[in-house]
This record gives sequence, C-alpha cells and structure tokens, in this order.
Amino acid sequence: MPSRIYTQILWIFLICGSVRVAAENAGRNCPVKIEQVQLTYNHQGGQSVPRLKVRFSNEAGKRIARVSFSLALLDPDGYPHSYPGDLDYRAGLDAGKMRASFWELRSELVDIHNAGETVVVRRVQFGDGSGWEDGGSESCKLTMDFHAR
Repeated sequence: MPSRIYTQILWIFLICGSVRVAAENAGRNCPVKIEQVQLTYNHQGGQSVPRLKVRFSNEAGKRIARVSFSLALLDPDGYPHSYPGDLDYRAGLDAGKMRASFWELRSELVDIHNAGETVVVRRVQFGDGSGWEDGGSESCKLTMDFHAR
C-alpha cells in the first residue's frame, strides 16, 4: 500500500514538473523578438510630437501579417503608465526578417520627462490565418529604463 501512495505522489510531481517546464518554454517561444524601443520627439512647425520606434524580428518561422504592441511609459520614478490602445503593425513580415515601425503618439498623453518605455507583444496574426496571443504573461517585451535609481 505505501508503495502505491509513493507511486501516485511521484506521478503528481512529474505531471506538475512538465506543466511548469511547458509554461517556461512558452515564454521563450515568442513569435516576435523586440530588438529596440526608442521614444524621440519630432519637431514640426514649432511643435514637438512624440514618436515611438520599435525594431523587431519575426522569430515564428512563418510570415506574420499583423502584430499588436502595447506601450507603457515610465515616469521619473520608474512607474509604468499605460498608453491607451494598441499600436498595430500591418505591413507583413517574412520569417527571419527584421523591421522597424514608427508611431506618432498623442503629445498630451506623453510626459516629456518620462524615464523609459516598455513595449509588449500582445497579439500576432500569421499569414496562414493562425495566431498567437500573450494571455497576460508579457513574455515578449522590452523595457528601456532610464530613471535615476
């Protein structure tokens, strides 16, 4: 009888261990790798317009049709503030290729004294109609943090 209990406990550990490994591997299998995030200001006609650049690569092994990113701006103390709405890239990207995309941001929503940015891949739609969604793990993200520590 005790050996049966030990066998059941061993199976429970094996099952739980494999689920944990699968969750860790899912985070490493991001279809999009964010290479660079940069917030600059474009000066047009005496007005400064914030502009976000995201350089990313297709790690999926198949063509990407669309990528949705979210943005959070870090305040001078390093706390994130979400920018409303997603930033969508819709130009398509072949497997293994890299691209840079730019978005003009609403100046009233961006503090000129921000101390960095975090960009997260939220959703990816592939050319074959399949897709990938983050699900809340934020496993595909890049943070540029410049606040004083």
